[in-house]
Amino acid sequence: MKDFTDLIRALTGLTWPIIAGLLVWRLFPTLKDIIRSRGFTVKVGQTELTVQEMSEQVLRTTAEIQSSLADVAAGRAPEATPEPRTLRAILWVDDHPENNTYEAEQLRSLGVTVKTAKSTAEAEHAINATFDPFDAVISDMGRDESGSNNANAGLDLIRKIRNQGHGVPIFIYASTRQADRVSEITAAGGNGATNSVSQLFRLLRGVGEFPRDAA
Repeated sequence: MKDFTDLIRALTGLTWPIIAGLLVWRLFPTLKDIIRSRGFTVKVGQTELTVQEMSEQVLRTTAEIQSSLADVAAGRAPEATPEPRTLRAILWVDDHPENNTYEAEQLRSLGVTVKTAKSTAEAEHAINATFDPFDAVISDMGRDESGSNNANAGLDLIRKIRNQGHGVPIFIYASTRQADRVSEITAAGGNGATNSVSQLFRLLRGVGEFPRDAA
């Protein structure tokens, strides 16, 4: 009788693993579709990204870090800081701020305050409303403005900021095609343009030290 009781207990212990295995087997096609769709989300700072978006940004940033390390290995020194100041606050203008989440969080981890604006109007308000001026402005080039696409929104923002007498450094961070319009950007009063994360950090480092570096 004891042997029979032990057998029943053993079979009972196996019941839940068997049931769980059957459920996983039955749900496997659904789970596979979810994984393929990359529908999971990850929260970075205040923004929620899909796994795909997060993976792409991590891969791009990692590639840029590798590029920077290659430059150092080749003996090309980073650009020197022209003046001893600290880069404390940045205004980032983009109608899709989620595209820059990883870069913005990197800056925040270095002690930089990053405020976002989705339009030229929001950016103007932010610049004129703050008592502590921004140390730099980053902008995309094309944006949806007032219900329509403005392919030169970045240039318009630069001109408006300069016309109001603000001398804050302004950088365009956009696609290769837009970043190649350096002559137009500098003619409008901008201070540089790039599509590279590492180069963007070099441009900002040219404005001043990051707080974590200055501490």
